Amino acid sequence: MRSATFRTVDNDLPGIPEEVLDTLTRLVRELRFGSIEIVVHEGRITQIERREKLRFGAPGTHRSE
Repeated sequence: MRSATFRTVDNDLPGIPEEVLDTLTRLVRELRFGSIEIVVHEGRITQIERREKLRFGAPGTHRSE
């Protein structure tokens, strides 16, 4: 399995509000299994969708996947 390479996001990127970068960072950190979709309209991020899958095993137990 190939390991991922990460780089720090520069909060001074033009055109991306700090609130959006903070939200994306939080969503990625909180997400255990799933996906994040970013919707762009005319060069601006207009919507962020987070999808998470929850699976249930034996009665009384659950896990995120």
